[in-house]
Amino acid sequence: MRSSLCLPLAAALAVAGCGGEAPPKTAPVADAPKTSAPPRAIAIVIDGKKTQVMSAGATVEQVLTEAKIGLGPYDLVAPPRQSPPGSRIKVVRLLSKPVTRRVAIPAATVEKKSSALPAWSEKVTRKGRPGVKVVQIAYVKRRGKKVKAVIAQKITRKPVATIKAVGPKPSSAGAAAARLNWAGLAKCESGGNPKAVNPAGYYGLYQFSMQTWGSVGGRGKPSDASPAEQTYRAQLLYNKVNGRWQGQWPNCGRFL
Repeated sequence: MRSSLCLPLAAALAVAGCGGEAPPKTAPVADAPKTSAPPRAIAIVIDGKKTQVMSAGATVEQVLTEAKIGLGPYDLVAPPRQSPPGSRIKVVRLLSKPVTRRVAIPAATVEKKSSALPAWSEKVTRKGRPGVKVVQIAYVKRRGKKVKAVIAQKITRKPVATIKAVGPKPSSAGAAAARLNWAGLAKCESGGNPKAVNPAGYYGLYQFSMQTWGSVGGRGKPSDASPAEQTYRAQLLYNKVNGRWQGQWPNCGRFL
């Protein structure tokens, strides 16, 4: 009975076999052979000097090793050593460990003219704020000498400019004062030096006292103001006293 049952099922059981026979084994498929990448041109730039090499290295480190380029403990490499090399590798030789510092970036001052302000006056309309950048500093070799250099920097906060409104800057106060010889008066009073300071308490081209300077709208010391502003305020003073210069410049007023 065993053989008669097995015959009709021969076709169906051909794979499994009849009478407990194991199916035939198939040979394993062999892996496809691996192919390595062909060498390619890669530029290596070391401290600005460029070298061209042909390499099949898969990482930056492999390319540098094949090119017999050693790296120091602090050398900077881009791309990173274990990254694919791309077409360009940059190496910066460092003679010391980089030091990181935070550095202030000075805020600029922007002046805007304003006819609403008094002549030769200023007003801050927006206070500035310095920026901040993080810099890395290390010793490098330049032209055979060991020098300190900034090797990397990043701005972490941009500076905000100060905005300053500036009033008109007329060269003359007008009226009779404008026609006088102010250069002659200045030469007599201060030798024509806008920074002149008399220990007795007189300043600038026309030797203003602080009180007199303030009475004609001056701020700070007269000797710190521009020559044009000093002349403008001297003319204001002349007009204010109706031309009676004797009380202001008793010794040199005759040169007007």
